[in-house]
Parts: sequence; structure tokens; C-alpha cells
Amino acid sequence: MDVTITREPKVAKADHLFVLIAENSKPDVAVAAQAMKAIADAGFTGKAEESLTTVAGEPKKITLLGIGKQEAITIRILRTALYSVAKMAKKQRDRNIIVVLPYSVAKLDADATTRVAAAALSGSDYKYDTYITKKEDKSLPISAQFVPPEGVDAKRAKQLDLEAKAVAAGVRTVRDLGNAPGNLVTATFIGHRAEEVAKEIGIKCTVYGKREIEKMKMGGLLAVNKGSAEEPRFIVLEYAPRKATKHVALVGKGITFDSGGISIKPSDKMEEMKFDMCGAAAVIGTIQAAAMLALPVRVTGVIASTDNLPSGSAYKPGDIITTMSGKTIEIVNTDAEGRVILSDALHYASELKPDHIIDYATLTGACVVALASEAAGLFSNNDELAQKLIECGERVGERLWRLPEWDDYKELIHSEWADMKNSGGRWGGATTAAVFLKEFVNCPSWAHLDIAGTAYAEHETSREGRGATGAGVRVTVAFLESLARS
Repeated sequence: MDVTITREPKVAKADHLFVLIAENSKPDVAVAAQAMKAIADAGFTGKAEESLTTVAGEPKKITLLGIGKQEAITIRILRTALYSVAKMAKKQRDRNIIVVLPYSVAKLDADATTRVAAAALSGSDYKYDTYITKKEDKSLPISAQFVPPEGVDAKRAKQLDLEAKAVAAGVRTVRDLGNAPGNLVTATFIGHRAEEVAKEIGIKCTVYGKREIEKMKMGGLLAVNKGSAEEPRFIVLEYAPRKATKHVALVGKGITFDSGGISIKPSDKMEEMKFDMCGAAAVIGTIQAAAMLALPVRVTGVIASTDNLPSGSAYKPGDIITTMSGKTIEIVNTDAEGRVILSDALHYASELKPDHIIDYATLTGACVVALASEAAGLFSNNDELAQKLIECGERVGERLWRLPEWDDYKELIHSEWADMKNSGGRWGGATTAAVFLKEFVNCPSWAHLDIAGTAYAEHETSREGRGATGAGVRVTVAFLESLARS
């Protein structure tokens, strides 16, 4: 959806006006002053998910959507309402709509509420339909004028509009990459897409092929790639503004399809393993948004990418590999491949000596068992970084829940034959994976985000459609902005 934040919406051009109303409140909504009284007389109270539509003149229709008690409005509630707006507009074939939000979200000011809401509205009608050959009229784009809460003047509205569009663009990039099929999105394709994005935003992108990866002795990435007909790629994106005083390295898992390799997965829902590169997509989308926002923070994106397939040449349980760092890994489960390729990527990122490292990976089913799709698992060796990321996540509606990465768990990945093994078994699976990654990090401020449960929605929810969600972009942009302010 093409969203414009404005204080002065053009009512005459609108097909439908949507007003989000808190319970038992009577906001002064100038664009619908006459209709507001008539609708109020009909007994609308503004309870959560309550709605009422009336036919008007200009605009043609007015709909009130209840969002519950004003003091209890959350980003989750807001996204639910905006998703309802999009579904209703699509169903009724509205092309131009106005959305009015008279209130701020609890614990957020008007500016922050406006940006979060506008970015969410931009993606509310998203659908990956590249391969649908017969598109219905209702799938045509919708233009929306978003009227923010009081406190956002016309000048600030224009700036927030640019900021919201930057975040929305980054999220869109992640969703498009994640939803695309594995026969399109290979490691080579991710490299090309990274180059395209880099060119669009004016930053440097280097894509290393198999020969360069071999020269760098990235034994983890090469091992996982052994079963594939597709060559691996190692991708480095560099956003380096002149005034930057902080440097953040973002590391992404780019497994374009994960069959499990020799330790093959069950066939049920294996098609969802195309989403196993959402960590890599998050790196690209975050850097895209950071550059569009012109944030004064140096950001380096590091992506290791391949698929994980069984074949006569595939790596096997019992194999021992040597990573870029020189540390050795005994392979006990070829389906624990994400951490194997990240061993090289995290070592590479550490060698850059950044102030912070954040990695994103759809890493473990154990994290999904623990947190489902409501939060990403957060593991960190730095309390200050962990707390800041949690706070940033709460501000933008991307929850993180901290789990331990204590060294006590290292015993579970102890190997008799190598420096470590790549799986600690069933118990504490998300933590043993994080402890494994920690072995390849040489940075005092590192965070690992296990987005296995949040990177994609298995089915439509009240807040979004099925598929990739753009996880990682919003929270990291908020974190980078906090660094820029400090």
C-alpha cells in the first residue's frame, strides 16, 4: 500500500474513510465531523474489533473501527486494526482511502506511533503474487492518506513519512525474498539481489564466489554446500557514512532451502524451508532502511549462503571440518547446518572489530517450541546490548525474549574428536546452538536473534497474512537509531 502521512487529507478523492476509535471516546475528527455524530447516535462504543460503516458523500463511505480502551492501545492492537482496514478496502475494491488515528500507543509519543503505524499500514495489504497468473481487480494497489495523532504537525508529518517509507521498504525486501520459491532464490540470486539493493541506496557490495570462499578457508560454508549443485556465496554489504562513530556488524544465515541434508527432515511442511534464508534477508533489508534513513552509524552486513541438500558428495554425520577460525567441528547432525555456516560468518565479522555484532538466523525448532511465534529468542554476552534490543523491540512491536547462553551448556556440545560438535541434542536446543555460535564470536557486545518462530507466519493471523514477516528490520533500525542519538 502506498501510504502518505498528512495533516490535510484530500477527502474528495477518497473512496473510504477509516477512523480508529477508542472505547467510549469522542475524538475531534475534522474530516468526518458530520458523520461522526450520526454514527455515534447508532450506539457505536469503540470496543476492540467493533466496526460500523455508513454511506456518506465525500468520502463515499466511512467506517469506524474499535480499538478498545485508549490507555491499553498496543502496537499489536494497532496492527490488527490496520490489517482489518486493508482487508476491508481490498474486499470493497477501494483504491483511495484515508486512515485516521487520533491516539498514541501506550508508552509511545505521537511521532513514534505515527511512524510505526504508517509502516505497518504500508505492509497491511502485502501479498506475494508474482507467480499468480490471473490477478483479480481487488489485488490492485491501494493509496492511503494517513492522518496522525495530534502533536504531529505538517512539517513533522513529511519527515515521518520518509522515515516510515524507509522502514517499510526494508521490510518489503525481506518479505519478497523470503516468500519467493527456492528454485528462484539461490545463493547466487541473493548475491544479485544484494548488489541491486546496494546500487539503489549507494553502498558497497562484494559477493564472493566459491573460489574466493575456498581461499578464505571457510570450511563451514563449504561443508554445508558440498551436497548442492548450486555454488555458495559469501556477501558483504558496507554502509559507511562519513560521520559514523559506531560500527555494527549484522550477520545473516542464508540457507536458501534446508532439506536437512543426510539427516533429512520429515516431508511434512518441508516446503517452508525456503524461509531458512530470512536471516540473510533481514541483513539486506535492515541496511537498506538504514541507508535510506541516512543514519550516522557504520553498518556492515555479512551473509553466508547456500542450500543444504543430500547427495553423494554431501557432508555426513561423523565428518570433522575446519572452519575459517581454525576451530574444528564434529558433525553429528547435518540438519544443524545454520550454525555451521555462521561459524565462518561470525568469525569474519569479529575480525572487522565492530562495536556490536548482531546475527539473525532461523536457527532452531527448540526456540519455536519455547516461544512460538510471539517473540524471537535473544542471546547475548552483553547485558546492556540485550536490554537495549529488548527495549527497541517493544517500541516497534517486535518482541525479543532473552534466553541464557551460559558456558555451563558447553558440556553438551563437547566432542571427543574435535573442538566441539554441531549439536547438543534435544535438551536446551536453542541455547546449545547459541553457545556454539558464541565460540566463533570475538566481540564483547554480541547478540544472537533466533527468529525461527517469527521470520514467517505459517498461517494468516489477525495482524498479517501468511508468509515472511520482515522480522529483524524494525528492531535493528530502532537500535541503530538509538546509537545515532547516543
